Amino acid sequence: MYQTQLFYGGAIASVIPKGFLDASLLREVPDTQEVFVNSRKETEIDEFKDGLGLDESVIVDLLQQVEETDDLKALQVHLSEISDLNGSSEWHLLKHEVKSGPNAQTAIAVEPAYKWGKKELKETLVVCIALLRLKEFETDVVITVNIPLKGEKELRKLSDATQYENASIPASIEGGYRLIQAMVREFKVLDSSLFV
Repeated sequence: MYQTQLFYGGAIASVIPKGFLDASLLREVPDTQEVFVNSRKETEIDEFKDGLGLDESVIVDLLQQVEETDDLKALQVHLSEISDLNGSSEWHLLKHEVKSGPNAQTAIAVEPAYKWGKKELKETLVVCIALLRLKEFETDVVITVNIPLKGEKELRKLSDATQYENASIPASIEGGYRLIQAMVREFKVLDSSLFV
């Protein structure tokens, strides 16, 4: 389902789904980021058995640690920054968990996103996010799995999940959340000189 992936020239290891392509092969990616895009074909979806669809992307971003000492508030700062970049000022936290290990947490956030700055091209973006606070390096590692939702059935199911506590979420979001949890679980710093 997932494969081991080295990031930042081998300094960090984790996992990504099979069928995802390193976006730096297609376009420039900032030095602080590792970006992977879903390159699966519709005919291949069933063979991966991870719940993901066709349009997801994964971003690993090494950021200056925000000044918030409370980890949940730090996560909220990063979510606000992501929303601003997506042209939105609103997001709703659907799920939040503190993970075992030092200063790690995962969440599912829902936001309306505006593609290419055009208000009429609004879609719903679900962001499965992990924040790992590497205090010894004064670094926040933000990992996101971005899941755009467009289909009426998925949007209705997501709407129910935001309104009713026991409602199920769309399979693609469950798949994205399982991925973010696996990425946190398998995350390892192999070469700390990356942070010097």
